[in-house]
Amino acid sequence: VRLVTAFDTDWLAWNRLGPYVVGDTIVAAGLYELTPLKELLLDRCRRIDRPKPGALRAGVRNGVECVACCFGLMAVLFAVGVMSIFWMAVVAGVIFAQKVLPFGMRLPRAVGVALVALGILVAAAPSTVPWLTEPDEAPAIQMEMNMS
Repeated sequence: VRLVTAFDTDWLAWNRLGPYVVGDTIVAAGLYELTPLKELLLDRCRRIDRPKPGALRAGVRNGVECVACCFGLMAVLFAVGVMSIFWMAVVAGVIFAQKVLPFGMRLPRAVGVALVALGILVAAAPSTVPWLTEPDEAPAIQMEMNMS
């Protein structure tokens, strides 16, 4: 705990660079959705290897490919997770749809464009994003009350 609290994270505050960091994370995830690497890894993740000798190795490889294909979306889950359960559910639904539904391979391009637009909006005008709860001063007020 001391190691984590030793870092100066004030620059991440929502009234400083927080919206830009979150917006940049979302834009980066959107750009990753548009890459051939994403398409390749998603295709591999959607394929199910049949049990055979070396199944453990195949399972580990498949797990790594599945995480790698959606690491950008997972970063978005982390970035918006503290601000919106709604957006967490949307991103989790997108991950599910890409990996499981028959039309999942066609989703990354549309999702990529939408994420780039959303990331720019979060960085430029976060209060205009529906269902995005901007961090407020409640924790600071609560901390002051506890110190009194």
